[in-house]
Amino acid sequence: MRLISIFCAAAFAIGCRALEPAPPKAAKPVGRADVAHVAAGDRAFAFRLYSVLRDRPGNLALSPAAVRMALCMAWAGASGETAGELESVLGLGGDPLAIHQANQGLLAVWRAPAGALPVSFKLRIAQGFFAPTERRPTQAFIELLQRHYDAPVSPKDFASPDTARDQINHWVETRTEKRLEGFLPAGSVDSGVSLMLVSAVDFEAPWKAAFDLGLTTRAKFKRADGKGVDAMFMTRTADLPVNDTPEAQVVELEYATEGFVFDLIVPKDASKFEAGFDEKKLDQLLAGLTPKETTLTLPRFTVGEPLELAGPLQKIGIHAAFARGSADFSVMTGTRQLHLSSVPHRVRLVVDEGATAESTASGKPPAPQGVVVKADKPFLFVVRDRKRNLILALGRIGEPGSG
Repeated sequence: MRLISIFCAAAFAIGCRALEPAPPKAAKPVGRADVAHVAAGDRAFAFRLYSVLRDRPGNLALSPAAVRMALCMAWAGASGETAGELESVLGLGGDPLAIHQANQGLLAVWRAPAGALPVSFKLRIAQGFFAPTERRPTQAFIELLQRHYDAPVSPKDFASPDTARDQINHWVETRTEKRLEGFLPAGSVDSGVSLMLVSAVDFEAPWKAAFDLGLTTRAKFKRADGKGVDAMFMTRTADLPVNDTPEAQVVELEYATEGFVFDLIVPKDASKFEAGFDEKKLDQLLAGLTPKETTLTLPRFTVGEPLELAGPLQKIGIHAAFARGSADFSVMTGTRQLHLSSVPHRVRLVVDEGATAESTASGKPPAPQGVVVKADKPFLFVVRDRKRNLILALGRIGEPGSG
């Protein structure tokens, strides 16, 4: 069975072991009304952010749900115009406590969803704030993050940036059980850090039906520049939800864990399609999914280059939080002397046949049957918590790699 690993990272900064929170109190069961507070603006936020990132060449991956949840923590520490902009861009509304409780409930559900096999589903989450040692957070804010997000507010000595970077990386590695190493690359931290928001997510879930290792073969993947590169292609023929349109082919693969799906989108013209890819287009494509006999050819791939989201977030309307001297995070520290200076983010997604996949065939795959979907050119992907209508990962593969 296939394991997909998602490692995401967004960054805010504040960390010392003395302020590491204890495990949070158990969340109340998350209900439909609670989820609505979180999910209502999730997809709109996802595509607003994607629209300013999609011009990056090559591979691209982000976790809109993780970034948005991390920014909810920033919103909890903000006041005035700073809080207002975050609320507007994130699509928040209603009782703030209900929103934080809904996020707490979602974290509990994602860590142990109903129907998950004991050892096959893992969602490891590390998120927290890091700021200079002289900016002490209020006890009320420390307790809010501990209770609802299992997140610390920790001071770091950014006057020694390499030491601070090593400490934050170690914290992320510990929280993700060493699944995510080197979260902050060399040179990414300097002595001028005011606030850095850190969030890392490792998601592992097996396919409901694995790919047959014996059908995996080497072939060419055609990049956007027309160059062919080697890749290892997996093949599966089965009744799958598929939508074959003039613009793109869409296939949905299920994970063994109830409610989590991987949507593959193979456009006829990737650049043209991506320019108009938004929430409405995704809904149209998903609404047309119909179970049909399908032969799917999908390359193995690993994606996970770090992103710095400070610029993109300002482009979609979050300005005050990044404004030195006028950002208002007074709820967090009791002063207005901090501003958000860096929001690094990372998703690591690995797609292959599955850790427990077996080889029951040899030689070349059999002749294609039914609808033929071949992802041998740039394609998009969406990993969704379908049950709660949230986008866990969204991105593009421009070159899958040859392994």
